[in-house]
This record gives sequence, structure tokens and C-alpha cells, in this order.
Amino acid sequence: MARKKSLDDGPALRGLILGRASELFHERGYGATSIRDIADAVGISSSTMYHHFTNKQDVLHAIVSRFMTDFVAATVPVLRDRSLPPAERIRRTVRRHLELSDDRRPELLVGNPIRYALDPAQQEEGIRLQTAYHDAVRDTLAEGAAAGVFRIDDVALTTMAVLDMLNGVREWFSPAGRLSRDELVTAYVALVERLIGA
Repeated sequence: MARKKSLDDGPALRGLILGRASELFHERGYGATSIRDIADAVGISSSTMYHHFTNKQDVLHAIVSRFMTDFVAATVPVLRDRSLPPAERIRRTVRRHLELSDDRRPELLVGNPIRYALDPAQQEEGIRLQTAYHDAVRDTLAEGAAAGVFRIDDVALTTMAVLDMLNGVREWFSPAGRLSRDELVTAYVALVERLIGA
């Protein structure tokens, strides 16, 4: 008989909880998933679950925070790397944005209920991470426009257009669809380059 997971599993168990919770939130929706559902999916008791997380909101916050922290760590240093030309920074960032969004789709889509499910302090943390990425994209576009390598009339508007375009992919892309992921990424890099006049 398999040993039931316990408090002794520590950080590994916490990671497993976040992984299964993100899948359940993605499949069923945040509102329709209970702490008991998450505990059952992981193979732990509800009391063990409560040892790691105060409530379901705490689980959601941990998922969103982990994803956004990893996302910013993977993109912002590229955008801030002045050893690369602005166009190359944008190309690499478009690729990373789309690949991370696809690789970790349940974690990313669980962010939809952030506005009503997280408390103000938790929302502020998410907004701070989103702003770090937004500002790095904006600054790279502004740098390229000032250098004459991008043709952009309104940097702020173009930044929002690029980010909306990239964020929208997660709503419809399926690897079983007409385009493979690599084909999608290549097409979107070209679309962004056209949008910014690269």
C-alpha cells in the first residue's frame, strides 16, 4: 500500500499542490474547485492541505505569483540586455512569451479570477510583476524608435497592442490545430516585427 503524502514531503509537496490546483482551476474554474478537491487530487488530507495554505485564495495567489515571477525572470533580463539590438530583444521576448504561456497554460489561465479572488495586497504584487514586464517592453520599443530601427508613432499604444496580441494566443492556440507551436511563434515574431516597423 502506497504511503499517503504527509507534512514530511515539505517543499516537494507544496509544488505538487500548486501543480494539481492549477490544473483543476484550469479545467473546472476557480469557483468550482474546493480545497477538498485539491487535497484529493494530490492524495493528502484536508488538514495537511491547510498546513501548507491558509485557504483556496492562498493557493491561487501562490500559483499566480510563481508563474509571474518566473515569467518576469525569463523576459525582463532579455529586454534590458543592452548588448543585444532592440529588434533581437523583441524577437527573443516574443518567443519566450508564447512558449512560457503554452508550457504553463493552466498557471497562466488561472490568473483570470485575480481581480475578484485575490486581496488587494496580493493583487498589488501581481500588478507590480506585470508592470515590470510592460515597462521593459515599452522601454525597448522606445529605444528602437529613437534609434530609427522601429517605425512607431505612439510607443505606449504600440506596447499595449503587442502585449494584447501575445496574451490573446493562450485563448485559442491548440497544438492539434492548423499551426504547430514553432510555426505559430515564427508567424507571431513576423507579425510583431511588422507592427513595430522593424
